[in-house]
Amino acid sequence: MRRFIFILCCTVAVILAGCTNAGYDSDIVLSDTMNDEGSEDISDGNCSTGDCATVALTEQENIVVYVCGAVVCPGVYELPPASRADDAVKAAGGFVDGADDTYVNLAAVVEDGTKLMIPTKDEVKNGLVAENTDSTDSFSSNGLININKATKEELKTIPGIGEKVAGKIVDYREQNGNFACIEDIMKVSGIKDKLFSKIKEYITV
Repeated sequence: MRRFIFILCCTVAVILAGCTNAGYDSDIVLSDTMNDEGSEDISDGNCSTGDCATVALTEQENIVVYVCGAVVCPGVYELPPASRADDAVKAAGGFVDGADDTYVNLAAVVEDGTKLMIPTKDEVKNGLVAENTDSTDSFSSNGLININKATKEELKTIPGIGEKVAGKIVDYREQNGNFACIEDIMKVSGIKDKLFSKIKEYITV
């Protein structure tokens, strides 16, 4: 009888020990699971140190240039910032036959408001435009024509200035030097107050 009671007690003790260990293991598993879930919540959140930084990107506006002269489709074109003269010519359809494709520095960056005039080889040969100069130098960043640098053909693009008056401006400049101010252009024969009032918003020095 004592032997039976002893065996029964041992059996109960073993069972109780097993339940205790199982509970301990369950606690460990549960704790680990909770830690993993917490880690997932942190990693999946939208407010991690790197992801929460807001970077403000300022998009640069496109530039507008006027391409004229010996190109397929002269006109005003909108181009990305930092575009080259070559990009402007391509936007205008490229050079026409007889165009002087070496007159303009095609690698030069064009600014907003630039007027890019492409002459023909005959125009350069006959002295109608200054040879080996960059036509973009005749125009300021706001698109105004520099009357001290503009060629005869470029001066003719000013509203109210025809070939005859443009020629007189070039002749006056060659004989007297550069204009000190835009008002000095009235010293040119044929340009009085009425004409000056029409052209003053298009010119600069």
